[in-house]
Amino acid sequence: MKLTKLTIVNSSGISPLKMPRERTGWLVSTICLTVLSLLHCSLPVLGQVHNSNQPTPGQPNPRDNSKNQNGDVKVNIPDRGLPGRREVGGTRGPNTCISSSSEIPTLTLLLPPTNLGLTTAAYPRFFWYTPTNKAHRVKFSLYQVNEQTQQDTLVYDTTFIPNRAAGISSLTLPSNSNVPPLAINQLYQWSVSIICNPQDTSPRSMMTVDGWVQRVAINPNVANKLQQISQRDRILVYAEQGLWFDLLSTVADLRTAQPSDTTLLNTWVSLLTQVNLETIAQQPLLQNYLQLKSVPISPSR
Repeated sequence: MKLTKLTIVNSSGISPLKMPRERTGWLVSTICLTVLSLLHCSLPVLGQVHNSNQPTPGQPNPRDNSKNQNGDVKVNIPDRGLPGRREVGGTRGPNTCISSSSEIPTLTLLLPPTNLGLTTAAYPRFFWYTPTNKAHRVKFSLYQVNEQTQQDTLVYDTTFIPNRAAGISSLTLPSNSNVPPLAINQLYQWSVSIICNPQDTSPRSMMTVDGWVQRVAINPNVANKLQQISQRDRILVYAEQGLWFDLLSTVADLRTAQPSDTTLLNTWVSLLTQVNLETIAQQPLLQNYLQLKSVPISPSR
């Protein structure tokens, strides 16, 4: 605050205000008290400053999975991406057997935008969305791919009659002597095709989406922790480790066992929303094709 000399105006001009010495002392004391009062009101009290950007002790961090109670789980998606086509956005022609919508893709693999999902499972479970359809068959294929030569080798192939209703279907890779387990750190390409007309395999009659899966080894401490905790608690560990296939499979199993649990539904929706699949996040879980017989196929694509 800037203090100015008090002045009065008289007939001869402007001159300093003259006051008796005792009056002057009283006035200075009053002004000083006023200034101190104003400064006290404008300054914060030490020890009571609160920064709104700092979390309040005891309040959960919104990104802290371990303290989240509403089902939202943040999944760590690896940065690596691979070429693929995880969804088909529209019909292929007038003879298509799939009902299409401008808001919902016609056929979609449940994968991150990178087209790659990680797993610890030797025989993982694969998920995809199929709209209302009159398809003749659905074909699932899995190939082992050599990263150096790009040569692929068929691991598993099967066809089956699809569910006619819209929803999330899945297939668990069969664990038997005819299907080898996924090798650790090996890349595999998987695809799902909807066949409208078995006599016509052109794009006009068939739609195909494809993506990748890779089996990885996890830290022994993490593996030991997974063995000691419940299936529900594993969700958080899988999300932190970026194990997409293990994560989806666990949540799907729990939702099937507890269909009225809204927290599990919120977790499922949260996961799909994080990978830009919110348009199909509310779709129902359909059949898991566990026991399927392979059909005769040629050794190459």
